[in-house]
Amino acid sequence: MPDRALPTPPDGPVVVVGGGVVGLSCAWFLCRAGAEVVVLEAGERTGGGASRGNAGAICPSMTEPLAAPGMVRAALDDLRRPDAALHVHPAYAPQMAGFLLRFARSGTAAAFDRGVRALAQLGRGVTNAYDRMADDGIGTHARRDGYLVVHRSRDGAAEEHARIVEMAALGVCAEPEPLLDAAELHATEPLLGDAAACGFVIPGERWIDASRLLDDLTTAVRDAGADLRTSAGASSIHDLGDGIEVDTPGGTVEGAMAVVAAGVWSRDLAAQLGLKLPMHAGKGYSFALHPARMPTRVLSLPDAHVMASPLGDRLRIGGTMEFDGTTDRFNAARIEAIVRGLAPMVRDVDLSHRTEEWVGARPMTPDGLPVLGAIPRHPRVVLATGHNMLGVTLGPVTGKIVASLLCDGDAGIDLEPFSPKRFRR
Repeated sequence: MPDRALPTPPDGPVVVVGGGVVGLSCAWFLCRAGAEVVVLEAGERTGGGASRGNAGAICPSMTEPLAAPGMVRAALDDLRRPDAALHVHPAYAPQMAGFLLRFARSGTAAAFDRGVRALAQLGRGVTNAYDRMADDGIGTHARRDGYLVVHRSRDGAAEEHARIVEMAALGVCAEPEPLLDAAELHATEPLLGDAAACGFVIPGERWIDASRLLDDLTTAVRDAGADLRTSAGASSIHDLGDGIEVDTPGGTVEGAMAVVAAGVWSRDLAAQLGLKLPMHAGKGYSFALHPARMPTRVLSLPDAHVMASPLGDRLRIGGTMEFDGTTDRFNAARIEAIVRGLAPMVRDVDLSHRTEEWVGARPMTPDGLPVLGAIPRHPRVVLATGHNMLGVTLGPVTGKIVASLLCDGDAGIDLEPFSPKRFRR
C-alpha cells in the first residue's frame, strides 16, 4: 500500500463492511491485534452471501486462477449453453464483455503462472490461519482426511496429479499420493460410479461445515469485543482524510479506517470512491444428498465440476457458475445440470432426494485473484474482496494479512499482484 500515510495501529475503530467468512476473519484477527472493531452485516444474520451454503472446501492445493490455459476457449465456447458448467445468460453477456476479454487475456500460460505464484503466497498461510482460529475454538469441527480426486480418464487424472505436485513444490499442500486405477478407486470409495476411471488422494486437505464456521466466528468476534451489527448494510463510505464514515439504514458509523469485505457488493462501494472493479456475481449452487454410506473424505470431481463434502449425515454437493446479473435468483436448471454431471460418477444414492438447495453469489474477478489493499487516493478504505471460489479457503489468511497490514504496517506478503490499482488501466 505505497500511498498509505496512516497511523499504525489505527487511531480509532476499524469498520469492517461485510459479515461473511472474509469479513468476520478480518474482524477476529483485528481484535486479536488490539484494534477496536465494528462489523456491519447487511443481512439479518452473518454469512448471507456466498459463505454458508458452499461445499466448505479448505483447499490450498486448488488455489489457482479460474482462467487456466486451454480451458478459456472451451469455457467461452460453452458460455451460452444452459447446461454448461460456466453459463452466461445471453441478456447479460453484453455487460460482461470487458470482463470476458480480461478473462481471456488471463488464460495465457505466463499470466496463469503469475496468478498461481501470487495465490501461493496466500495458500502457504491457510493452515496456520485456521490453526490460529482453532486455538480459540473456531472451526474445530473441520476434518483433515484429505480429498479423493476422481477423473473419467487416466490422462485427465495424470495431468491434474502433475499440477498438484507443482503446487506441493510451492509449499501450499502435501504431495499427492500415487494414481489409483478404477478397481483401486472403487475399493477406496464404493460410492463412486462406473465413470470413475482414475484418481488420487491429496492427503491432509481439510473441509468444514461453512455454516457452523460462520456461527463460530460470529460468537468469537463478539466475545473478542467487536460491535457486530446485523441488518446494517453499508450504502456508502466517505473518506474524510482523518477518518471515515459509513452510511447504514440505522445511521452513520464513524471510524478511523474501513475494511470492505462485502463480496460482490464491494463493487458498488468502491465505485463511489472512484474505483471501477471488473467484478461480477458468479452464482454457485449447492444441495445435500443422503447416501446410505457416506464417503470418508471430500470427492473432487473435476470432469463434473463438482465438489462433494461429507457433513455429518448429509453429503453437500457444490458446483456450477452462472452469470445472469443477479445475486440470489434461483435457477432450478443449474441444479439439474449439476445432477446430470454427477450421475455417472456415483452410485447407490438417490439424486432426486435433494435437500438444502441453495444459491450464492461469488465475487469473481477476471484474473482470478482477490482484491487486497487500499483504494487509490483513499488510503483509509481497504478492500478485502474478490476471492472468487476460494472464500472459505482464503478467508482466514486474508483476515490475518489485513490485521497485520493495518496494525503492524506490514502485510507479510507481496500485495502488488492483488492491488486494486491493477484495475485502473
